[in-house]
Amino acid sequence: MAPGKCQTADLRAWGERITCPPMAKPMEATVQADYDAALAADLQVNTQLSTWQMLWRTAQRVPDNAAIITGDTHISYRELAAQTLRAAAALAELGVSNGSRVAFVFHPSPDWAVLHYALGRLGAVGVPINTSYMAAELEHLFALAQPELLIIVDRFRDVDMTGRLSPVAARFGSIAQTVVLPVDDDGWVDSSPDRDRVFGPDGGAALGPASRVGGGDPAYIIFTSGSTAAPKPALIAHRGMVGAATGLQHALGLVPEDRFVASNPVFHTGGIVWNLTMPHLVGMTSCLVGVYETGKVLREMERSKITVMGAFDTKLTMMRNAPEYHTVDRSSVRKCNVGATGSFLRSVLPEWNWETVAQVYGSTESGGLGSITPRYEADPKVRYDANGRPMPGMEFVIKDPDTGHRCGPDEPGEICFRGWGTFIEYVGMPETTAEAFDDEGYFHSGDYGFLDEAGNLYFRGRYKLMIKTGGENVSEREVEIFCEDNLEAVKFAIVVGVPDPLWGEAVVAFVELHEGATETSDGLVEACRGRIANFKVPKRFFVVTDEDWPLLDSGRPDRHELRARAAALMGAEGDTRLRFGDG
Repeated sequence: MAPGKCQTADLRAWGERITCPPMAKPMEATVQADYDAALAADLQVNTQLSTWQMLWRTAQRVPDNAAIITGDTHISYRELAAQTLRAAAALAELGVSNGSRVAFVFHPSPDWAVLHYALGRLGAVGVPINTSYMAAELEHLFALAQPELLIIVDRFRDVDMTGRLSPVAARFGSIAQTVVLPVDDDGWVDSSPDRDRVFGPDGGAALGPASRVGGGDPAYIIFTSGSTAAPKPALIAHRGMVGAATGLQHALGLVPEDRFVASNPVFHTGGIVWNLTMPHLVGMTSCLVGVYETGKVLREMERSKITVMGAFDTKLTMMRNAPEYHTVDRSSVRKCNVGATGSFLRSVLPEWNWETVAQVYGSTESGGLGSITPRYEADPKVRYDANGRPMPGMEFVIKDPDTGHRCGPDEPGEICFRGWGTFIEYVGMPETTAEAFDDEGYFHSGDYGFLDEAGNLYFRGRYKLMIKTGGENVSEREVEIFCEDNLEAVKFAIVVGVPDPLWGEAVVAFVELHEGATETSDGLVEACRGRIANFKVPKRFFVVTDEDWPLLDSGRPDRHELRARAAALMGAEGDTRLRFGDG
C-alpha cells in the first residue's frame, strides 16, 4: 500500500475494518465485549461525519441544551448552529469554499467555535496559528500551508498580533485578504464591520445545513514538530477528531448533563477535540474560559459546577501551586482524561473527587487520540500506568525500528499505527510523508513503547529527538539550528530535554562559543526572547569548550551523556528553571 493512500480512501473502507480488540480475562469478557461492540458501532457511524454534520445532528437532538458557556453568556445548540450557518454565508462572500485554506489566530472563545464549524460546513481547511510564533516560524507556516485568507484577533495577552503577523503575511501572495478582529478588554471579539465580514450581521443571510463534506475530507492543517528541523504541517480529516471524541465519550461515560472546562489552545488537536468536538458530540456544555490562566480555570470549576476536565502533569502541577487550588470547590469534577505518569497520577488522586480517570495516547498524526483507557478497566496498575487500549479501527503494532519486524507482547519498540484517525499527509512534503509510512500503511510515530498481552499500550519515551515541555513538542534540532544561526556568540549547540517536575521536560542547551565570546546563560536566554516561541527557549545554557564534548565513536556528541550531565547540573545548581523562562 502506498504511504498515505489508505488515509484518503473512502471511509467505508475504514468502516469495514472497525473491529474489536482482543478479549481480556474471561471474567471480564462479557463487559468488555459489550463495551467494545458499542464503541465500534458508534465509531462506524460517527467517523463518517464532518464536524459540522456532528454539530447539526446534536442540535436536532438537544436544541435547547447549552453548547457554550462563557462568563454570563449561554449559547444553545440551536443558536450555535444558526450562527454557524450565518458565518458560513459571510465567509462564502469572502470567497471561502470547499478546499480553501483559512489561517487564523484565536483563543478559546464562542467566535472561534463558530468559525470552526463554519469552515466545516463549507469544506474549507483551517490553519490555526500558534500564538507564540515569531517571524521565522510564521514564514515557515505560510510557505507550506499557503492560506488564502488570514483572520486574526488584534491582541493576545497584550501582544500586538496585527503588528506581528501582518508584515509577514504581506510577503505571501497566496494570502488574498487579511481580516483583523478587535477584541475588548476581556479578550472577546468586539463588534465591528470586520467582525460582520467574517461572522455575518445579526439577522443576515445564512446557508442551509446540507453539506457534502464528510468524515474523510480534510479539516485542518496542524503544525507539529517532528524529528526534522522545523514543524511539519499535518493534514487532519474530520473523522479523526469526531472519532477521538467518540472514544472519550465512551471511556469517560459522558452524558448531555456534563460540563467541561475548556482551556486548551486552539492550535493543537487537543484544543479542537476537547474544547469543541467532544462536548458537542455528546450534547454537553463546553465552558470556554478564554485566555488560559490557572486561577481562572479553577474558579470556573466552582462557578459552572464542572463535571469533566482534561489535564496533563504540567497543568495539574500549575493547579496545585495556585492559591485557588485550596479555596475553590472542585468536588463536582467526577471525570478526568489525563496524560501523566502513573506515579504522578497516583500522587494527585487523593486531592480530587474523580470517579472515572482515563489515560490516553495521542498525537497530531493520530487526530488527537489513538488509544484510551476503557471504562471497564478495573486493574489500577493498567488504568494508571498504561496509555489505554487502541480504539476499534485504530490498529497499533510495535516494530523494531531497525529491522521493521513486529515485536511481541511486552517487547519494546517503535509505536506504529494506522486507521481512521491517521493524518492524510504532511502538506507540501511528499517525501517526508512517504518516509513516515511503511509498506503496510502504518505510520511510524518515532515513539518508544510496547503492547502487553491484553493489548494495552504503554508509551515510554521517544526515539526521535523531541522534547515535550508543558504540553508542547519541541524539536531539538530546530532549537539547535536557531541557536547557531541567530545567537552571534554561539558556534555549536546541542539541545536536550531533562526531567522537570513542572514542565515534564525542560529544554536545555549545551553551547560552544566563538573565540573571545563571553556570554552568560542569562544573556543567551534573553537573546532568544521575541525571536523564537517562548516554549522553545532553553531554560538553561551550559557553556562547554571544544574538549568538553562527550563523543560517540562516530564523532558525534553523545546526547545521552549530555542529558545526564544536564540533569545533574540542574539539580546541583538548584531550581533555576523559572528564572530563565515561563515555557
